[in-house]
Amino acid sequence: MFHLSLGRKTTGKKIVDSATPLARFRRILECNNRIMERVARMEQALGGEYVFDQAFLNSSLEELSSLVREVIYCLNALTDHSFNSLYPVFTDIADHLADLVAGGPGHFDRFLVLPYRLVNRDLDYLVGGKNAVLGEVGNQLNIHVPDGFVFTTAAYRCCLAENNLGERIDAILKGTETNGEKEFAIRELFDGFSFPSELVAVVKEQLVELRERQPTTRELAVRSSAVGEDGVRSFAGQFLSVLHVKPKTSKVLEAYGRVLVSRFSSKVLDYLGSEITADEYPMAVGVQTMAEAKAAGVLYTVDPATPSAETMVISAVTGHGAGVVNGTTISDSYVLDRHSPFKLLESDIVTESRTKPLADGLNSTDFYHNGMRRGSAMLSLDQLRLLAETALVLEKSFEGPLDIEWAMNDHGITLLQSRPLKLPVRPPPQPAEIVEALRRAEVLMHGRGQVVQLGVAAGPVVHVDRDTDPDSFPVGGIAVARHSSPRFSPIVRKAAAILTDVGSPTGHLATIAREYHTPALFGTQLATSILTSGEEITVDVEAREVYRGRLDLLVRTESAREGVYLYSNELRVLRRLLRKIAPLNLIDPSSSGFVPENCRTLHDIIRFSHEKAVEGLIDLHGESKAAMESYTSRPLEASIPINIRIIDLDPDKDQKGKASQPITPQEVRSLPFKALLSGLLRGDAWAKDSEPFGIKDLMSSFSRPLSQLVNPPAYAGVNLAIVAHDYCNLSLRLGYHFNVIDAFLSEEAEDNYIYFRFVGGFAEDDKRRRRAELIGLILASLHFRVEQRGDLLTAKAKMLDGSEMEYILNRLGELVAFTRQLDVRMTDETAVNQFFNQFLEKYGHSAREEVSDV
Repeated sequence: MFHLSLGRKTTGKKIVDSATPLARFRRILECNNRIMERVARMEQALGGEYVFDQAFLNSSLEELSSLVREVIYCLNALTDHSFNSLYPVFTDIADHLADLVAGGPGHFDRFLVLPYRLVNRDLDYLVGGKNAVLGEVGNQLNIHVPDGFVFTTAAYRCCLAENNLGERIDAILKGTETNGEKEFAIRELFDGFSFPSELVAVVKEQLVELRERQPTTRELAVRSSAVGEDGVRSFAGQFLSVLHVKPKTSKVLEAYGRVLVSRFSSKVLDYLGSEITADEYPMAVGVQTMAEAKAAGVLYTVDPATPSAETMVISAVTGHGAGVVNGTTISDSYVLDRHSPFKLLESDIVTESRTKPLADGLNSTDFYHNGMRRGSAMLSLDQLRLLAETALVLEKSFEGPLDIEWAMNDHGITLLQSRPLKLPVRPPPQPAEIVEALRRAEVLMHGRGQVVQLGVAAGPVVHVDRDTDPDSFPVGGIAVARHSSPRFSPIVRKAAAILTDVGSPTGHLATIAREYHTPALFGTQLATSILTSGEEITVDVEAREVYRGRLDLLVRTESAREGVYLYSNELRVLRRLLRKIAPLNLIDPSSSGFVPENCRTLHDIIRFSHEKAVEGLIDLHGESKAAMESYTSRPLEASIPINIRIIDLDPDKDQKGKASQPITPQEVRSLPFKALLSGLLRGDAWAKDSEPFGIKDLMSSFSRPLSQLVNPPAYAGVNLAIVAHDYCNLSLRLGYHFNVIDAFLSEEAEDNYIYFRFVGGFAEDDKRRRRAELIGLILASLHFRVEQRGDLLTAKAKMLDGSEMEYILNRLGELVAFTRQLDVRMTDETAVNQFFNQFLEKYGHSAREEVSDV
C-alpha cells in the first residue's frame, strides 16, 4: 500500500547543517520549480492530454510530499525556525491526500450535514448533483449562492437504518403492485418515522450558525438533490422542494422528511423503472436561505431553438421565479448576443394587463412594488449584461451549455440552480473547411510562447496590468499581460484566453489558468506589443497561433470536444487530489491573512515559503560579524566616491587568499551586481560639488542618533556587497542614509526579483521625506511596487526576465548616485517633480515599457 512520507519528526527541533543561507534559498527555488512541474503534469493529465494510472498518482504525491517538506525545512533553516507552524499545516494536507489517493472518501463521508462552504462538485456522491454544483459555484467561482447546509446521503441512509426502512421499502419495490400503490405503501412506512438524535442535534447547531451568519433570514427553502440528479438523468421536476420553511429545527426536519418521501413517489418510480432499490439514487437535501427577490427566472446559455445562432435566452418575472420553472407564469423574455457587450437582440415584455386585471385607479404606467413601471421590462440592460457575464463564467467552468435558475435583488445575482442544457450534437466543421479558413486567415503571432492550457478561444484583446480592476474585465475578453502575475487570477476565470510576454507553464498563474480551463500561452515576448487593445483575435494554443478576427470554424471545432471526462470516475480521484494541491489562496503577501495557518493547499505552502525565503535572504546582510568575517572580503577598485567591499559566496580558487587585493569591475562575476555596477560607474551620475545645507538640517542631524536610523550590518560603516553568480545584496551607508538593494537573477523569470530599501538622510524631516518620495516616483516608473512611510521607503519588483533585470539594476545604480546628498536640495514640493524630470531626461528610461508590472 502507498504511504505518504509525512515526516512528523523534528517539527520543533533545530537541525544544524552546513548549508549557507543562499544555498538554502536556491534549494527552495529548485524544489518550488520541481513541484510546479509535477503539478503541471497532473493538471495536464486531468485535462486529457495523456492517460495515467494509479502508479502515476502514487509517485506524484510521494514526490510532492518530499519536496514540500524540504521547502519547509529549508525555509526554517534560513529564517532561524520562524515558521515551524507550517509543519502541522502540511501534515493535515498530506493526511488528506493520503486518504484520497488510497481511494478513501475524504474527510466528510460520515458527516450527516455539511455547510455549503465545504461543498464542491466532487462531493456529488454525498450531497447530490444540484448541491454539488451550488457548492462549486459559490466556493470556487465566487458567484453568490444561497447560504445554508446539506443533509447528506449519509443522513438519508442513517434515517432509513434508524427506522428499519431499507429492507421493507425494497420488499415493496419488488412487488407486483402499481407504482401508485407502492407509493401509498411506502408513505405508510414513513408515518411513524423518527429522526436520529445525532441528526437532530447537528441540524439545530447548523441553524444556530446560519442565523448568526444571516440574522435577517425569515424563511428557508428545503430542496431535493438526489445523487445522479442533473447528470446522465436530469430528474427535472421529479422530486419535491418545500419553500417558505421557518428556520426552526422541527420545521426543517418536517420538510426534510417530506422531501425524502418524494424519492418514492409514483412519478419517480415511473421515471426510474422497477429494477431499483432504496439505496440507489440516495437523496441529499439542501437547506437554503430565501432572500427577497425583485426578479427571478431562467437563463439558457445557448438558445435551444437556434443553437447555431450564438445567442442566449433569459426569462424573468417579478418576485420568486417558481412560476417560470413550472410553466405557470407568463414571463418577460430576452434574446442576447453571447459575446461581450451582450447586445440585446430581441425582447418580449409582458405588461401587467396581459397577466391579470389592474386594480381600480391603476394604469399600465404605474409602479410595481420594486420601483419599476408597469409595462416596462423586468430587467435593465445592465442587469441583462450582468446575467450574461455570470452565465458565461459558469459555462466555461462546466464546459458546456447550461440551464440556470437565478434571482436578483439590490445586492446582485444569486444562483439558485445550474444544470447541463441538453442540445442536439452539432457536427464539427469538415477538415477541408478548417484548412481553407486557416489559409485565408491573417496570422498575427506564430510559434511564440509555451503552452500552459490547451484550447481555442476568440474575443477582443484586453491589456491588463497591476492597476486593472478585475470587475471591469469583460467576460470573454482575451487577457494580454506583460507578466504572469498571480494577481491576475480573478481575471483568468472571466477571460476566454490569456497571453503573456513573460511566464512559464510552471508558474503560479499557469496553475490558476489550468484550474479554470482558460486557454493560456505564456512567454510569447511580443503579445503586448503586437496585439492591439479592442481588436478581435482567435487564439489556438496547441498550434501557438494567434489570428486576426474571429475564426468561428476553429472555435466550433474546440467546442465540439466532449467534456464528459470532467465527471468520469477515472478522473475523480485526480481532480479531488488537485483541489488540495493546486489552488492558490494566498495571493497578496502584504495582506494580514498571509500566514501559515491560512495555507489550505500545497501550492499555498510553497507560495508562502517562497515569499518568506526572499525576505529571509534580504536580511542576509544582518548576519553576525563573525559569520561575515568567515568569507573572503575584497575592496572594489573603481573610480566612484564610495568604498565598497565585496564578499563572494561562490568564490573560485583564484580568489582564495586575495582578501587584501582589490577586485576590478571586470573581475566581478555576479550577474546582478555587475548590472548594478554599470549604473554606479556612470561618472556623470555622481554630484561633484558638496550640497549646501541649512541650520535646520544641522540641528536635525544632531537630534537623530545614527542607531535610530537603521540597524547597521555586521560591517558597520562599510559599504558591503554580498554576491554570488546569481545573487547580490548591496548595503550602502552614504552619510546619514542607508540603502539596501537585494536581487536574484536566474534563467527562470518566475524566480527573479529586486528588493530596494532606503531610509534616513542629513537634512530636516520634510526634505528627507521629499527625497524618499522622489525615489519612489522613479521606482514606480520602473513599475516597482512602492511603500513609503516618512523617509523610509521599500519597493519590490519580481518575475522579470534577464534583460529586464539587467536594465533595471543599471538604472538603480544611477539612482543611488543621483540621489546621494540630494535631500538638502529638496526645499519644497516642486523639487520632487523637478528632480524626477531631470533624472528621466538624464537617463532616458521613461520610453522603455518592458518593465515589471508585478
